[in-house]
Amino acid sequence: MNFIYDIVLNFNKDFYNFFEWNKNDNIINVKKIPIFLIDNDTFTSMKYDNVIVSKDFIDLIRDKTYTYTRSKLGISCLISNNKEVIAVLFNDNGNLIKRSSLMLDEEEEVLDEIENDSLYKINIIKRRKVNIENVNRNIKEKKDFLIKYINEEKNDINLKYLYYDYFEKDENNIKIIKNDLIKEIKNNWNKKLNNFYDTVKIFKKIKN
Repeated sequence: MNFIYDIVLNFNKDFYNFFEWNKNDNIINVKKIPIFLIDNDTFTSMKYDNVIVSKDFIDLIRDKTYTYTRSKLGISCLISNNKEVIAVLFNDNGNLIKRSSLMLDEEEEVLDEIENDSLYKINIIKRRKVNIENVNRNIKEKKDFLIKYINEEKNDINLKYLYYDYFEKDENNIKIIKNDLIKEIKNNWNKKLNNFYDTVKIFKKIKN
């Protein structure tokens, strides 16, 4: 097993390139982490899809990653297809739960380090394809925030106001209001929805 030393990681549920990292993210200084060179199909699936790997692989990498505070990071490793490198984090059941990109210079160093490594076959026992949205992190997080708010909001007056504010027409059926707004957020992101997001943030602030 090959190891990489002294890198910075930022684990999130979805994959974000390093230039989309936020200042409030939990940036981790990693002292030591194992790396595996894998085929491109497996790499792409682990980068984007919902996957479960075998118990043998979980046992292999368990307690192998350390931070500079000497704490164990969790069941994690780096993977590469010889073109790019990402970090992946698993739970005890083998579910891939978080991913991290690498800083560009550190990724280049890792690629140089593993250039002559042999391919390792990670046994994926279950995978579910995920449709990738071609939007940046900022928009994706706004969409997730709005959809969660609309699904959970119980104040009909707020929902009716938001519906009128966006569509410029009245609607009294709350089910239709929620369905139409969520459909618009998912499929038709635009400048008007940015203003809609700001309004919802105000509603949330008043409520709290």
